[in-house]
Amino acid sequence: MGIKVYGIATYNCQRVTLALLEFGVEDFELVKVYLKAGEHDAPSWTSMTPFKQVPVFECGDFHLYESRAIVRYIARKYKGQGPSLFGSTLEEQAIVDQWSEAEAYQFSFSFLPWSLEYYVGRREERPLNEGVLKPFYDKLATFFDICESQLSKTKYLAGDFYSVVDLNIAPSLLRVMTLKPELITTRKHVKRWYDSLASRPAFRKMLQADEHWAFALNPSPAEILQALPA
Repeated sequence: MGIKVYGIATYNCQRVTLALLEFGVEDFELVKVYLKAGEHDAPSWTSMTPFKQVPVFECGDFHLYESRAIVRYIARKYKGQGPSLFGSTLEEQAIVDQWSEAEAYQFSFSFLPWSLEYYVGRREERPLNEGVLKPFYDKLATFFDICESQLSKTKYLAGDFYSVVDLNIAPSLLRVMTLKPELITTRKHVKRWYDSLASRPAFRKMLQADEHWAFALNPSPAEILQALPA
């Protein structure tokens, strides 16, 4: 059964391709969804995802939406082919759950409107609304301060092992680095953590795959790849 990932070059779609690549699954098809053309309103699309959002994962007759759910499915389906993303003890699993909640709510609830203001402002060729940006920037700064403290004690957010938390946040960190890199670069342990995520082979392959989706950021995937740590 062929695997298809429907989406566009957004951080939540990148989570799915990154997860597949971390588990050595490279035989999949990226299908670009043209949201501006209203493709997400078509009955064929809403039958797969009633919320009309991307990404959608397809494997034969099986369809799944919500990027974090897709990542967990991939990790379970291909268990043993890649990293153990959830920890090996009950306590490790609990810490992974804890940081997963922090990534989804403490980080993403601020990151999404903050980054959206940049993209919409650029698309509409208008000045950025600092009234929108500053409160979310401040919350992101606080989040990264907390990460800095945690990462002074552990290699990754949930411990000394690469977990689903690191995988889920990695594409978002890439966008932070292109928009306000000082949020990462001024924090020694956060920068070391980002470099370790960005240097993973699957992360590099994810960027190469994004060429298909017409990567939405400036610089381009090729330029980002050249700038990544060796």
